[in-house]
Amino acid sequence: MRKTIVLLAIAILLISSFPTIVFAAPPDNPVSDSSSQQILVKFKPGTSLPEAAEIHRKLGGQVKETIPGIGVQLVTVPNGQAMAKAKAYSSNTKVAYAEPDFVAEAVGSPDDPYFGLQWGLTKVEASQAWEVTKGSGSINIAILDTGVDLDHPDLANKLISNINFSNSATTDDVYGHGTHVAGIAAAMTNNGVGVAGLGYTATIMNVKVLSDAGAGAYSWIASGIVWAADNGAEIINMSLGGSSNSSTLEDAIDYAWSKGVVVVAAAGNNGNTSPMYPAYYTNCIAVAATDANDAKASWSNYGGWVDVAAPGASIYSTLKDNGYGYKSGTSMASPHVAGLAALVFTTVSDANGDGKLNDEVRSRIETTCDDIGVSGIGHGRINAAGAVGSVPVLPGGITGSVTDAEDGSAISGAAVTDGTRTALTDALGSYTIDNVPPGSYQVVASKEGYQTSPLTVNVMSGTTVVANFPLSQIIVPGSITGSVTDAEGGSPIVGAAVSDGTRIVLTDAAGQYTINDVSPGSYQVIASKEGYQTSSLTVNVLSATTAVANFSLNQIIVPGSITGSVTDAKDGSPIVGAAVSDGTRTTTTDATGKYTIASVPAGSYEVTASKEGYQNLTSSVIVLSGATSVLNFSLNQKSPVTDTMWVDSICFVEKGKNLFIEVGVVAASGVLSGAELSLSLECSNGEVWNFSGTTNTPGLVKFKLGKAPIGNYLTTVNSLTCSGFVWDMSKGITSTSYALGL
Repeated sequence: MRKTIVLLAIAILLISSFPTIVFAAPPDNPVSDSSSQQILVKFKPGTSLPEAAEIHRKLGGQVKETIPGIGVQLVTVPNGQAMAKAKAYSSNTKVAYAEPDFVAEAVGSPDDPYFGLQWGLTKVEASQAWEVTKGSGSINIAILDTGVDLDHPDLANKLISNINFSNSATTDDVYGHGTHVAGIAAAMTNNGVGVAGLGYTATIMNVKVLSDAGAGAYSWIASGIVWAADNGAEIINMSLGGSSNSSTLEDAIDYAWSKGVVVVAAAGNNGNTSPMYPAYYTNCIAVAATDANDAKASWSNYGGWVDVAAPGASIYSTLKDNGYGYKSGTSMASPHVAGLAALVFTTVSDANGDGKLNDEVRSRIETTCDDIGVSGIGHGRINAAGAVGSVPVLPGGITGSVTDAEDGSAISGAAVTDGTRTALTDALGSYTIDNVPPGSYQVVASKEGYQTSPLTVNVMSGTTVVANFPLSQIIVPGSITGSVTDAEGGSPIVGAAVSDGTRIVLTDAAGQYTINDVSPGSYQVIASKEGYQTSSLTVNVLSATTAVANFSLNQIIVPGSITGSVTDAKDGSPIVGAAVSDGTRTTTTDATGKYTIASVPAGSYEVTASKEGYQNLTSSVIVLSGATSVLNFSLNQKSPVTDTMWVDSICFVEKGKNLFIEVGVVAASGVLSGAELSLSLECSNGEVWNFSGTTNTPGLVKFKLGKAPIGNYLTTVNSLTCSGFVWDMSKGITSTSYALGL
């Protein structure tokens, strides 16, 4: 019996490849903690160049170069006097700080030759994490993907199981996605070969749930999730996703979570807030992607449903056919989190007594993320070193002073905030913010009459960080002015709102606006108007000056629809169940032959109507924003195809007490499969048997008469049918006889 199976496909998240980069090997010789004849010096704001030069002359320093952006000078001093000169500079009231030019060296780096290309591991502080734990070979990461290269030198010895839930004939990675994912999570590390995996000693369960074309049914994936949970997986990684919600998929996720499994999935590569499943589900860690600059990748999904972010742009890892290379996507970010989970499993205990560790592992990963100042990525970008900390995560503190940048005097009553907690400075200009959870904070000091000053502060568990703020007095506020116009025709937009984050003004009849009394500084200015897409510009306002910021807004396009009917060209009757597609969306006609394709973006489309037994018809249609286009189809029936067929042979074969009758059917084009044939078999003893069957690929159908009695047999073909063919009884054989045992 022929079965038709409709699969809801789930697509692999977008990836792209990058060329290989070769780096020079690091030096073999050990290095000292700092240079003996170089220091770093930064002068306080307001210090003139002649004043700085005089200080250098008196203290015997020579400026070698200046570091752009932060204004720090690299200063050469007599050999062996770096520490003493740094102290001498620091004692000068014009110097903000001075310190030796410290030298850093790699910490705990593995010997994998391509480790230097893996910027993501450096960004999440993998080497520091490995100083605490390298995980365990008993921690299993199930990679639910397109399979894994079974022979890859960096993966083969890590594979502990291979199972296939897809329609592929192999558990190997034909498509080339799962191998890259597996390498990021748990490639063999410190083995002198290829790359390192964040999970270090963790093992890999190869659970193939996507086909060799990179897609799979939700049922395949749900089956893979349950199998992994039942067969010892501590972590499940799914670098895959679909846009359709599924109770089945969510139940599988909940089942795995109830079994103590940490479930991780990619958030998607659409560059918007649309949910991606299974990442969207509560018991799954949804992972966005960041780049080497700790910015959210432009194509990464984001939003309130995303839990964490991890490196996902230009990630170097294993490729199929024993290769290595770059790929990008939240597919690459997700296995960073899976590999980290493998490490964290070895550092946590069952704090809530529920008999499982997955809740503690997830909490540790999320609460130790670095706040990189990006919204829509949940708790932030993962930090492996913080997540595997050997001691409980304790709140810390931020302390310091707020002084006048001009004369260094204390500023009392200044407000210092980490974004959640605020403290005021005392009479000595000192402040302390207590009970600050570990993480990265943008701490801001402000005081009326002074320019606000921000500092990025990293608070570690149980420690207090010092952050001092020299504030510059506000001299004269500036302003921001400009216009807001329609991007299509350039016409002015009246009543548009323009805001610098604090002040809001509306454009006049000419589309012009002005924001007055703007303190000097950098602003993210936003222009918005109902029916238009919001636009933002970074604007730098200087004291007593007017900055110009013009905005060109694009209208928001509302999708339209296509509707119409599909009828029989011969009699005009409605055709029910006809498929109508615009190339992306497909619908079927109802009982009256009507159809509607909804949510169609404005544009020109080639729409095709099709129905079995009819000729396909394609027509062009233009869809306008928010409008419905009518397109009717009149389909012509296909001309029936007929050809002749006949019985070419009837053969008898005796096997023991059984008699086999084999019938061959042919047509003008050769042997014919799929032909349905019935015949009667009459024995001279008066018994009659009737048989029916369908020819196979060689055009044969075989019948068996068990324990056939001895006698003369007459075989007669009673019927022969096949779609597109007619039985030509004038050709071939319609009956024949056979003597058995005589």
